[in-house]
Amino acid sequence: MNSPIITAVKSVAMILPFILATSKPVIAQRISMHPTEIIYPIAHDISPKLIDIPIIKPDSAKSREVKIVPNPPFSPVEEGVNILVDANAGRDPVLQSEAGVLHPNTTIVNFDGINNISGYIPPDPTGDIGANHYIQAVNTSFAIYSKTGDLMYGPASIGTIWEGFPGIHTSDGDPIVIYDHLADRWLITQFSLPNYPNGPFYELIAVSQTGDPLGAWHRYAFQFVDMPDYPKLAVWPDGYYMSIRRFASGSTSWLSVGAVVFERDSMLVGNTARMASFNLPSSKPEILPADLDGQVPPAGTPGYFISQSDASDRLDLYTLHTDWIDPANTVFEGPQNISTESFSSFSSLIPQKGASQKLDQLSPRLMNRLQYRNFGTYEAIVANGTVKANGNAGIRWYELRTNDTSWYLYQQGTYAPDTNHRWIGSISMDGSGNIALAYSISGKYMYPSIRATARRSGDTLGLMTYAEESIIEGAGAQTDYSGRWGDYSSLTVDPVDDRTFWYTNQYYASTSNMDWRTRIASFTIDDFPVGSQERPRAETTSLFKLTNFPNPVKSSTIISWQLKTESPVILKLYNYTGCEIRTLVHQVETSGYHQVVFEPAGLPAGVYFYQLRVGGALETKKMVIY
Repeated sequence: MNSPIITAVKSVAMILPFILATSKPVIAQRISMHPTEIIYPIAHDISPKLIDIPIIKPDSAKSREVKIVPNPPFSPVEEGVNILVDANAGRDPVLQSEAGVLHPNTTIVNFDGINNISGYIPPDPTGDIGANHYIQAVNTSFAIYSKTGDLMYGPASIGTIWEGFPGIHTSDGDPIVIYDHLADRWLITQFSLPNYPNGPFYELIAVSQTGDPLGAWHRYAFQFVDMPDYPKLAVWPDGYYMSIRRFASGSTSWLSVGAVVFERDSMLVGNTARMASFNLPSSKPEILPADLDGQVPPAGTPGYFISQSDASDRLDLYTLHTDWIDPANTVFEGPQNISTESFSSFSSLIPQKGASQKLDQLSPRLMNRLQYRNFGTYEAIVANGTVKANGNAGIRWYELRTNDTSWYLYQQGTYAPDTNHRWIGSISMDGSGNIALAYSISGKYMYPSIRATARRSGDTLGLMTYAEESIIEGAGAQTDYSGRWGDYSSLTVDPVDDRTFWYTNQYYASTSNMDWRTRIASFTIDDFPVGSQERPRAETTSLFKLTNFPNPVKSSTIISWQLKTESPVILKLYNYTGCEIRTLVHQVETSGYHQVVFEPAGLPAGVYFYQLRVGGALETKKMVIY
């Protein structure tokens, strides 16, 4: 993105002992607020089928230069102070200083995405995987691929989707692509700054009419008085939730972070949709909204937003209770303070081989995306951000769980297994509770590259147990004076099998000013890594090898599982809202292979979940009935 004022390094006016002090406050000011405003879109319509719209070529950066507010420059003195601070920081108490040792094999897909065809920096790579497509966007361009990596549409300007839309709107980037698996719909959003640096500003949101992104789209434009920078969008059953960073019209001075919710049900059918927004106090750090994967949360569960505070060694969790019957009753409140092990921002810049120019690190904000899952007996959220790790940049990652009354920190770790720097991470959990972490990596003796690691759900808490694997090794450095990198990447999970991870990030094939490229790769934990080197296969991550075939289901399907020992077994079916439909098995079974034939007669078409309980362990899988 070309965003105003990325978080600056600490001022050289700060006294070094104060920087290194370990005494930190632990309580955040609690807030409870109703919407700052409730507005309707200034325009909404339905597009022609995308496949019928002539492709608009991605725009030229020359038309956008006046809209770029560069990051504050790093002075050599300030950089020297930060290097000293980072080098003398105390050891991270949850530092993982050695890589894992598990080595399975097999690549699924691994191919180049959109390159820098418009001449801007950074790319803001975002993407998501749906039932049949992968959509990638980079700042002002997007492309649609098949699951085998075949290009089906584009690259095109994101403005192609809004061709013929009422009003004057520009394609200015900070895109987010998400797939709403509950409705089989796609969302693409970007901001529009036609009068920059003056308002009004706009957030453009398009929702596909069906699961086919080549079809028609419901298009919306929501107006903001202040600039809605760095928007991050998330799916929740009662709304599309968004976080923003607010900058003042005209001066582009910092105001505060904001939380937004859009009326999802209306947008899915193309009706006029409302937006409720909240302007948080200026002292609050940046937040991310929780994005739903898998089965829906319990009825009445609010949307979640989380921020990370290195000043207090904690995560702050906020709730947004949405009321579309009377939107004025919608309430944003919090935070619940969740203490973490001590961590600090990495305040230096990221070095790279073959260039004196260093790269932005975006520490310590939480990085795209904040993922939520409901496993029935518990709920989980995973998050990550860049922190200081033995003088280098490492990735602090978290898994939160809820015990029905409040959220707590289930596990955490800082992944920094060597002296290279890892940052711009993205984290996700599959339907079996396995976690993947993907990121940029660079160092004094290596070019910026893309790698990933992972852990199985039953592995030792706080550790990434898989060996770090390469998605692609960079072959060049970025020499642009701005040092902009990222500003985010995207790791998502295939909603069909709920186990295949898809990741996109940037790299360089040769040293240049800003001739970046992007990569798109997919892998599973049990078939990880994405490289081609043959290695022994690790044991499966599925607790009981729970599966069903065929899936999707028309008249019948066979659900099967395996037991290591004789155990009590309960197999239940739930609808997509989490309501129990029926019990399929409830008995003690011997070790070995078991199966049951399930016939969905009388059930409406849609997404369902079947859950196997063996003693105190659970495994949940999804099936589609049509």
